[in-house]
Amino acid sequence: MKFSLFGNKIEIKMGKITESLPKPYEEDAWRAFLVGKGYAVNHSTALKVAVVIRCADLVAKTMASLGCHLYKETSVGKERATSHNVYKLLRFLPNPEVTAYEFWHMYVFNLMMTRGAYAKIVRDQNGFIRELWNIPTNHVYPNRNSITGERYIDVVYSSGSYQGFRNPVGERIYYPDFMHTPGLRFQEEDNPHDFIKIAADVLGLSMALNGYAKDFFENGANLGGFVEYPNAINQEAFNRFRADWEKAYSGVANQHKWALLEGGFKLTKFDSNPEQAQALESRKFELEEVCRIMGVPPHKVFQLDRMTFNNVEQINIEYVQESIDPMDERLSQTIYKDLLTTNEQKKHYAKFNTNKLLKGDTKTRTEYYNAMRQNGVLSANDIRDLEEMNRIPEENGGNEYLVNGNMISLVNAKNNLPKSMQKGGGK
Repeated sequence: MKFSLFGNKIEIKMGKITESLPKPYEEDAWRAFLVGKGYAVNHSTALKVAVVIRCADLVAKTMASLGCHLYKETSVGKERATSHNVYKLLRFLPNPEVTAYEFWHMYVFNLMMTRGAYAKIVRDQNGFIRELWNIPTNHVYPNRNSITGERYIDVVYSSGSYQGFRNPVGERIYYPDFMHTPGLRFQEEDNPHDFIKIAADVLGLSMALNGYAKDFFENGANLGGFVEYPNAINQEAFNRFRADWEKAYSGVANQHKWALLEGGFKLTKFDSNPEQAQALESRKFELEEVCRIMGVPPHKVFQLDRMTFNNVEQINIEYVQESIDPMDERLSQTIYKDLLTTNEQKKHYAKFNTNKLLKGDTKTRTEYYNAMRQNGVLSANDIRDLEEMNRIPEENGGNEYLVNGNMISLVNAKNNLPKSMQKGGGK
């Protein structure tokens, strides 16, 4: 094995494995390679691990499917700020070429797999935001002016090296003309940790286990058995026996036939242990390890060993609480920070519609709505909004809050008592 650092690339060779890893934030790629048990662990190779792409894609497409709404606080509660220029960008069309689903899917996928997510903000001549464009995180080099503290990013669109932004194929974007959601911050304010570096050990072992299982079967380790003969046999006799054997017993049509042997030949079946061959238990453990790191419950990657009919709903609720709600809060606060002015922040905020993930079956929802309706918590239109149904006109009572007729307030209950009891006397 050897590795060499030249220019802005690291080339690592071990046997037949050769991997060139471009910057940024890949200076330690050779360490990741060593920790990865001989497999080059980077953002591209990590996607070849099925559980990794499943976890990242699951959270990304879940967030993309929820729909992001911009709200405005009013004297009677909140309402969707549909007239705001940012509302359409977040909910429907961030730019002329990309839908909101595609935008959020890529943005969250980058956030899950790298050190954070970036988007370019395009403004009109009056400073209003008109477009949002995703920027692949691996093309971004964040910087800060050492004198003024001003933040900016250099974006390199080609595969060429980055040398203080002397690459002609790229651009420099100053804040607040980019949106940024950082990854895990622990030791440094401006340098979030990269998911690949954190998970290099686990991902390298997963790749090694997958490679072991692949090589086991490709190299013919799944032999059916062998034939023994007590004496020496010449080449001509061996070739004739082999041809006759393959003709009689090879192929699907000849499966499970009994072999008739003579002259001292002995047939021995080769028993291979599938669990040992594929290291099934180890691979299952590594699957769970990746799920722990990425914050996705194992049943969401179809690891159903601990699933029962009774706990599936509760586990799905935990997925929303542990994985989706935190992501919702991260993205909502990023929008508040980067897409709203100081004046707009006083009354506006963004939120993903996570309620749709918590809907129970029809019977459960009906019981819940009945209780909320009879106790004056929800109006008819509140319920219809949750069910994505058309609203009832206000003049027809769609916004009225009702309570059960047998229930009165404590004040009214006191007023209906005899005067002697209202004063505390009497029986």
